[in-house]
Amino acid sequence: MLVPCFNAANYIDRFLMNLSLLDRSFDEVIFYDDASTDQTKNLLMSKGHRVISGEKNMGPAYARNMLVTHASHDWIHFHDIDDAMVPSYLTKTAVLAEIDQHDVILCNVDWRDRLTNELVMNWKYDNSQINHDPLKYTISHPIGGINGLYRKSKITEVGGFNSDLRIWEDADLHVRLASKAVRFYVIEEVLSIAFRTANSASSDQTLGWLNRLKLLENYQQQFTEYAIQQEIGQQAQSTAARLLLSGEGRAAKRALQLSEKSAVKVPVARSLLWRFLKNILPGSLRIELRLLHLQFAFRKHYH
Repeated sequence: MLVPCFNAANYIDRFLMNLSLLDRSFDEVIFYDDASTDQTKNLLMSKGHRVISGEKNMGPAYARNMLVTHASHDWIHFHDIDDAMVPSYLTKTAVLAEIDQHDVILCNVDWRDRLTNELVMNWKYDNSQINHDPLKYTISHPIGGINGLYRKSKITEVGGFNSDLRIWEDADLHVRLASKAVRFYVIEEVLSIAFRTANSASSDQTLGWLNRLKLLENYQQQFTEYAIQQEIGQQAQSTAARLLLSGEGRAAKRALQLSEKSAVKVPVARSLLWRFLKNILPGSLRIELRLLHLQFAFRKHYH
């Protein structure tokens, strides 16, 4: 198990307790302290754990890549120190690794509010769908960084995580793995639990959707197959709405332009009026109309 940490002193005891409750223990657990300013490193070392130290805060992608270089086993799992696993996590995933027919073993994830433990959302994945078209599926269904067991060699083959990203770096990793035809398997039950707090990186929705747009633009250049282009266009339109809600009008326009580049006309809406307008108006005008339409709809809904 590979665990990046930054100013995580308050989470250490709870995380180690969670580890102690697992039905099957990990063969090794390595922590990477990403230049914390609290006692994260000292606390972990005082409890007998192996800690790799960073001199400068570089973010979770860089931290995970460094951890991979220190891992000594063929299979690796990444986890965040403020998240958790159900006791049967490793029992259920390791048995699939041992039959040697898969490269990435995923599970579903519950996202819970840290203070109330109330369910915020549930990320569910489908084994048959991801294996039908892995690249299309990983683009349309973002996969997080705490619900996978990975063949280490496959992570290194794709160059690890993109360390330029601090959000969506985990979803991007799975897209790049899918592009290299790795073998996925999904255990369709919740085995990992992510806790959401107001100050966590994953809570920065604006930065998250801006990164999502940049990644979709990259994929549009890399993957030219028609079905993939269509999926990128669909995702770009969804991203445009999220960006507009965040007050990022220019980026929202960029996302709609990306959809048009991907041969998915704006908008995806199936109303008779829009179907008519899509046949007579140029893309640039439809984009402007769609932005106005969404702005009006959001104001009406939220006021």
